[in-house]
Amino acid sequence: MSVLLPLDQEETIPNMRAVRRPGTGRKSPAAKGVLPQVPPRIALPQVPPREGITPRTDPDQTILRPVQGRHTDGISIADIPTEQLPAIVLQEETKKYQKKGWVGLVVRTIVTVLLFALLLRSMSWSTLVPTLMHVSHTYLLIGLAAGVLCIFFSAYGWHSVVIAENIKADLARLIDLYLVGIGFSHFLPTSMGGDAIKAFYVGRDSDNMAGAASAALMSRITSFVGMLLIALPGIAIFHKYFTKQIVIEFLLLSLLLIGAIVSAIFAVALLPRLSSRFLKGARIKNPMFMKFLAVGNALNGSIRKPRSMLAATLFGMLFWVASFLNYYGYAIALGIHVPLPFYVIAIPFVSIIASLPVSINGFGVRESAFVYLFSTIHVRTPIATLLALLMDAQVLLFGLIGGCIYFAMNKKTN
Repeated sequence: MSVLLPLDQEETIPNMRAVRRPGTGRKSPAAKGVLPQVPPRIALPQVPPREGITPRTDPDQTILRPVQGRHTDGISIADIPTEQLPAIVLQEETKKYQKKGWVGLVVRTIVTVLLFALLLRSMSWSTLVPTLMHVSHTYLLIGLAAGVLCIFFSAYGWHSVVIAENIKADLARLIDLYLVGIGFSHFLPTSMGGDAIKAFYVGRDSDNMAGAASAALMSRITSFVGMLLIALPGIAIFHKYFTKQIVIEFLLLSLLLIGAIVSAIFAVALLPRLSSRFLKGARIKNPMFMKFLAVGNALNGSIRKPRSMLAATLFGMLFWVASFLNYYGYAIALGIHVPLPFYVIAIPFVSIIASLPVSINGFGVRESAFVYLFSTIHVRTPIATLLALLMDAQVLLFGLIGGCIYFAMNKKTN
């Protein structure tokens, strides 16, 4: 740093310099009385910009530019302030993902409409009307009560996983959000799924979005595990109710589901190590990857809590038992006299197929699978279709209740 003196001072004392002691702001005795008490003009060094630095393009990260601070009496301030600049948003990639999402939605909509058209075309209205006229209201209410139990058991299982994420959530709040999730899944399929809306509200309440998303995914996984723990022994015991082809198809679907669950668990367990070892630079700083990594770390932590996972799995098993009774009650109400063990395999079979991303929320696929399974035990197509539509009506009823809860929640916040 150079010190510039006034011209008259430079002429009178050309060889004199202002010497300062290191670490102090005082002049040495040699300089006392030499310089007048005129503050020197300080020439700040001009630092040239560094070459080869490209701006970051992470949407979630801000770019910090150093701002040149004041210099006081030749000593620079250590805390250099920073200025926040807007980050560059990758709009092209966002539009590309949105375009793919719309294409997938159109394809699933076409599949759903075609499947429903085939089902309605195969129905006999002369058989359907008398069946509806002779519905047993007692068994209809029993089936509905079992459906309500499904909501409670699923909410309890979700609550167990939420606790594993160290998130405090009221059970009544989770039941409300579960119904809200049903409403979003069936009335707004293009916007946000049920699991996503549940994770969003729990994450907003707890300020832990990654843990909330992890809990929503883990509750779905533990529910499927509970289903397999019932269905696989069931197929070995009750295989006489099914044809050999149905048994083989169910075992293949179960293997597919087990492979997906095991792959997800291994990916979650190995993701932190793989990301730190093989992914570097811009890839690991990608905001979508960072969110995925955060959810993976949360899943990894919840898996290491076997007590909570066991409780969630047990509630998942209770959920499927209530589902069997739910379908069984509606079937008896419609005059379908099929043994209860049949539903122990039929309902998981249909659920695995409906979970495939083929149609919107499984509509059309679920009903077609019902007709296929019940045709193997000589149940007429209109009656089997009516049972599937009755279950759809129950879900839509729960979705309407969830929609009312959602609007009530927004009214309170406003």
